[in-house]
Amino acid sequence: MFQRAAGIISLILAFLTSVLQGIFTPDVIRIDFDNVIGEIRPVHNIGRMPEYVTGSEVNRLFTEANMTSCRTHDINCTDIHRIFPDFSKDVNDEGSYNFAECDAVMAAIADTGMEPFFRLGISYSDPVKSRDHLVPPADYTKWSQICEHIILHYNSGWADGFSYNIRYWEIWNEPENSDDLSDNHFWLGTDEEFFRLYDTAAKYLKGRFPDLKIGGYGSCGFYALTKTNAVNTGATPRNKYFVTYFENFLNYIREHKSPLDFFSWHSYTTTEKNARYIEYVRNSLAEAGYGEAEIICDEWNYNPMENDKIDRRYGANQTSMLLMFQNEGLDMAHYYDGDDDAQLWAGLFVNGRQPSSAYYGFYAFGQLFKMSGQAKIGNKLRKDLYAVAARGEDGEAALLISNVSEKKDRKLKLDAGEYAVERVMTVNESCEWVETELPDKIESGSMLYITFKKADSR
Repeated sequence: MFQRAAGIISLILAFLTSVLQGIFTPDVIRIDFDNVIGEIRPVHNIGRMPEYVTGSEVNRLFTEANMTSCRTHDINCTDIHRIFPDFSKDVNDEGSYNFAECDAVMAAIADTGMEPFFRLGISYSDPVKSRDHLVPPADYTKWSQICEHIILHYNSGWADGFSYNIRYWEIWNEPENSDDLSDNHFWLGTDEEFFRLYDTAAKYLKGRFPDLKIGGYGSCGFYALTKTNAVNTGATPRNKYFVTYFENFLNYIREHKSPLDFFSWHSYTTTEKNARYIEYVRNSLAEAGYGEAEIICDEWNYNPMENDKIDRRYGANQTSMLLMFQNEGLDMAHYYDGDDDAQLWAGLFVNGRQPSSAYYGFYAFGQLFKMSGQAKIGNKLRKDLYAVAARGEDGEAALLISNVSEKKDRKLKLDAGEYAVERVMTVNESCEWVETELPDKIESGSMLYITFKKADSR
């Protein structure tokens, strides 16, 4: 009895000590590298690439960042109607398919070490010019069989195909893009017609390929929950429609017992708001009986309409999203996008395919991902600070931290126990990736990547 009481008292004292440390030393970041609390997840992935040829030098930057996945949406040659251009043709006839362009894309993605995240559907289109491809398929089962043969081509060698072992197959993209069908760029059918397509295809494909991950639907997102979005239009009827659509989709697939290995959604707003959306999606899936489904944000970008330019702050903002995604337990994410447009929507490259400030955040997170184990940070950080610590099996350790405050620098003091700071990297005002001394503060709109070495290591 005495030992049990002593144990309880010890736990209480430890808890109080932790709370008091957080109150009286809020600027100290306590890292327990010997306490691995989970895996670093692949939230630093992309959609699209600058070019689709093997041996590409610019694409090699994705390899160096240890990225694992490239989503194929908006790579037009991967669209279903481009691969299978005449819906009246025989689905079992190799001659009905046009794989050549898509084959080149798959080879280029695989050449980087990434796996394609294959979107089964259509890319951004003019609904007037592409109307025939946006209406519901005449035969949902046949559409599913077309998808089946695309999978067979890339995973099982059918039709002079390949063995890429592509695991993720996403059914459609933003079918609820607008509640006005005349203005919808991806789906010109009713809500229930899409729900039926998803149900038919998911059941068919999961029956044929039980080990693959079948999901969807690339939701437009949940801005109405925070009454904002990337262009500050508030909780408009359209944004509310996105939420209603999601809830109706869950009701439908629950009633029809449709498979859902992952739910994918999109968001173009701030880190803080996206954390709330993750919680909403997780709770909604659990309530619908899909609590085991992976949660994947496969289009995101930190407030692309409100960033002024691709400067140091732009990189810190994008980095904060990676760190939040990891801490909130997101399973995977894809930044939109990895092309070399040097625009706010595609901000990983500038000045003729040179890495941007944002790229270096992805690169740094990729080093954490390679270490694989997330280490515990023992105290809650100040508002606008985001951080993740990691440790590898060989003892290497690192911390990535970002300050997204608009104006406030934050004091920086680290307590890593037996681990000493080894090297500090940052993006400077000129957006160069440079080594620096450990500062006593992390400036507003900046990030730091810090590696550590255990004191007794050789």
